[in-house]
Amino acid sequence: MTTPDTISPAASGRLVAASRSIPVLYRLLLRGQLTKGRVVALGGLVAIVVLTSLLSRQATGPDGPETAALFALGEYGIAAFVPLAALLLASPMLGNLVEDRLLVYLWLKPVARWHLAVAAFGAVVSVLMLVTVAPLVVGSLLAGQPGLAGPLALAAVLGSLAYGGAYLFVGVRFSFGLWLGLAYLALWENVLARLGSGPARLSIRSYLMTNVQRGTDIDILLADRSSWAAVVVPVAIALVFVALTARTLTTRDVD
Repeated sequence: MTTPDTISPAASGRLVAASRSIPVLYRLLLRGQLTKGRVVALGGLVAIVVLTSLLSRQATGPDGPETAALFALGEYGIAAFVPLAALLLASPMLGNLVEDRLLVYLWLKPVARWHLAVAAFGAVVSVLMLVTVAPLVVGSLLAGQPGLAGPLALAAVLGSLAYGGAYLFVGVRFSFGLWLGLAYLALWENVLARLGSGPARLSIRSYLMTNVQRGTDIDILLADRSSWAAVVVPVAIALVFVALTARTLTTRDVD
């Protein structure tokens, strides 16, 4: 694996400026994002969003179509689809380079290691927003709930940032990052977060669902964060984990 000539070592030996290296690394990492396996997996997740949205429109009974749409687009779309898509894209982004011992080739370039963390995060979020925001907005229209389109789009954007940053770090820090990410989703966000306000505050899901709550009068489980926290906290989570990723890349030795 080699990088483009635009970040080749300069004669002076100085580090390449971020304005030059980050775009090059971003394009390099972006090209490797959508492998055939990931495309198939993401396509399956998107298909479920579309199918459940269509089915929710036909819901009958006391709950009605709106409750069914909230389950399809909130409980599945935001609470499962977005984090699973982030896990598929972010966890192997740098983790695979470490496992395959390809990261060392980037170490030979005159590029600060935090540039790689920022470029990787940008590549993950670019694809993640593309594959999550549009399907959820379309899903709200298919479900006959256009009022949910804006809140869902905002929740998907914030979820892409928070989960993308968290799983990028987990992937580069732990060799079992994929399983650790799944454990967080299954155990913390879907079990422990329901036990009290303390664990719920450590659940990214609660902040995202608070944004979804703005599009409906129906009470949503865990959607009880303040309006400012529902936006600020996911962004802060993303920044913290990108910083941790940069620190990990800076301090670790790669064979």
